[in-house]
Amino acid sequence: MGIAITLALVLVVLTFGFHSRVMVWLGGRVPSMRMALDKKLLLIVVVLYVAHVVEIAAYAVVYLLADEVLGLGTFQGQEVSHPMSYLYYSGVVYTSLGFGDIFPEGHIRFITAMEALNGLMLITWSASFTFLAMGRLWPRWENTET
Repeated sequence: MGIAITLALVLVVLTFGFHSRVMVWLGGRVPSMRMALDKKLLLIVVVLYVAHVVEIAAYAVVYLLADEVLGLGTFQGQEVSHPMSYLYYSGVVYTSLGFGDIFPEGHIRFITAMEALNGLMLITWSASFTFLAMGRLWPRWENTET
């Protein structure tokens, strides 16, 4: 159990740090870029999306190691025998989509629970960042009604 807790906490710290650096980069660079406002907003959304995929992949690697190397648990339901299966499972958990065809047993369950909370926080952090960026970058429409 100690290994699962350590892995989960390391992943949380790493993903928060990574996500923070991505948003600091976006906040510092995008406003001064020479491109249309709509393209700046699109760039923010795409970069944040890619950041989430990287974070999901980090958890997928840990699931693979926890399952096949460390023996911290197993996956039941649909067979998990390919790296893409771990990536799929991680994406389902990260987005809080919910379990269905694959579910964990053993200490991997703790990592799964921490990923769900981590994903919820990082997704809402991205949404807040995007909302604030839109408030600063979105063209202001003059009210022409009299």
